[in-house]
Amino acid sequence: MRIVPDGSLLVRERITFDFFGPFGGAYRDIPLRRNETVDRVRVSEDGRAYAPGGNTKLGSTDRPDTYGVETTRKRVRIVWHYQARTEQRTFTVSYRFRGLAVAYDDVVDVNLKVWGDQWPVALAQLNASMSLPRPAALTSSYRVYGHPAWVHGLVERHPRVALLRAVGIQSGQFVELRVVFPRRLISSTAGAQVRHGKGLAKVAAEERADQAAYDRDRRRIADATHHIGRTLLYLLLIGLGPSLALVAATWLFFGRERRTPYDREYEQAPPSDTEPALVPPLLRQDETPGSLEFTATLFDLIRRGRYTAKPVTTERSVWGGLRREQVADLELTQGDASQKLVAFEEPVIAVFDSALVEGPERLSRMRERIESDRTANSERFGHFKKHVQTAIRGRRWYVGRGSYVLGAGIAVLGVAALILFWVAIAGWRSAAPRWEDVVLVALGGCMVSNAAVLLAAATRVRLWRRRSRKGEEEAQRWEAFRRYLTDFPRLQEAPPATIELWERFLVYGIAFGIAERVLQAAHLQMPQELYQQSTIYWISPNGDLGAGASSLGIGDLSAGFGSALSPPSSGSGGGFSGGGGGGGGGGGGGGAW
Repeated sequence: MRIVPDGSLLVRERITFDFFGPFGGAYRDIPLRRNETVDRVRVSEDGRAYAPGGNTKLGSTDRPDTYGVETTRKRVRIVWHYQARTEQRTFTVSYRFRGLAVAYDDVVDVNLKVWGDQWPVALAQLNASMSLPRPAALTSSYRVYGHPAWVHGLVERHPRVALLRAVGIQSGQFVELRVVFPRRLISSTAGAQVRHGKGLAKVAAEERADQAAYDRDRRRIADATHHIGRTLLYLLLIGLGPSLALVAATWLFFGRERRTPYDREYEQAPPSDTEPALVPPLLRQDETPGSLEFTATLFDLIRRGRYTAKPVTTERSVWGGLRREQVADLELTQGDASQKLVAFEEPVIAVFDSALVEGPERLSRMRERIESDRTANSERFGHFKKHVQTAIRGRRWYVGRGSYVLGAGIAVLGVAALILFWVAIAGWRSAAPRWEDVVLVALGGCMVSNAAVLLAAATRVRLWRRRSRKGEEEAQRWEAFRRYLTDFPRLQEAPPATIELWERFLVYGIAFGIAERVLQAAHLQMPQELYQQSTIYWISPNGDLGAGASSLGIGDLSAGFGSALSPPSSGSGGGFSGGGGGGGGGGGGGGAW
């Protein structure tokens, strides 16, 4: 650069490209700020001038040794054309830059990015010189600065010229040369901007502030890394504290079950006519049934006569096939098909009707029959669960307004994280991050962590949903009934007097997963004349009271139904699993194709 007496700059750039393969075009983009202009553009190579009028579209082709200039309000684009193939070529781009220098009352401030941040490649070595209009004494009014502080480089001040040398410049990194010299060295301000007042003190204050900010950032980052335990504690508090507080508040106001006047320990009979498929989900504050509810629904249909059950015995092998024994079983046949069914009982009927299409079948063999049509039965089981969910929602047992709080929290935290990351990344300096940008990134990560906690909490419905008053009262009564069935074998209570009540005990015991406790109580307390009337209670050949495949284990039966009703597995394959500076004009970037 050469500063002419009117304050404008005559710039000459010598850019050396190392080409690998064929290339035919290159360009330079020079950003413009307000009141800045670039003219007198020339391109040459080894003293040979290129001809103007070339195509200015990036990626275009044109005659070699030509160039074109495209000017907009925000930039000047210089494009030149040549022919190169795996070789080194040096091009010279020259132009006049007006309005960059700022003339104060006492000094002229020339701050130019001699290498822009838009270059997509690194630069091994940069040499820049700025010649003064006239020689200047090496006094305090003549100063030279290089920016930014994290670039490896140095500046020199001489009476006629200021020099800058830098090495190892990364892609996307600018380099700035700032020269301040007495205003008397220029004869006019036609090529410069004029600002009234003293400029030397202003420039010196800016440089001190930039350097102080750079040093302050380094100290803060060093302090944070040196005291890593304290830093991690802060991040942990910020990254988890707000979300945990919100989760706790959500549970307190929306998830905590409300007290009711009910205080009984036991209910000695089913407290309502609620179907066995609905009661266990109510007690665990859920909407999805499983194989126990499916099995209980089947036994309830048997109890009501939709299927007819006849006690039989089945031989099975034990002790690894060394011994065979007779166990209690049930043989199912079609019963009264005119009964009115609720929606979720119809898929159960469809499953067992398909298993009985060829005639009566023993309950112990039902699993094989169900598995033979696994695809269709899996779909029916899905319908069963869906209809149970619909029935539960129709009863309005739950109040889930807390989900809105967690959803709003996730949305707010997600947006906050995006904003923080966006602001931090927009101003990020990889070579020397600012403390503010580091804090923004850390806060963005904390917002993501908080959002993740809320997202995890949203999957735990008991944190944000509670039972309604009606649902809670019914749940407490059913919980008391479950306690009664669990403790029934050891209670000195009057046993049920009717076979219907005994059979309902067993159906709900299956749903609760405590069928064996009910069977134990029946073995101890059921009068013989009652179990002789029942189709699901009887004495097995070895003297034990049975229920369906109870000697085989009702729990095993439910598990077998669950696996038989699961979707068939599909085949799968394997495979690979100084401050910062930045106030100067010019800069920009370039490239080649």
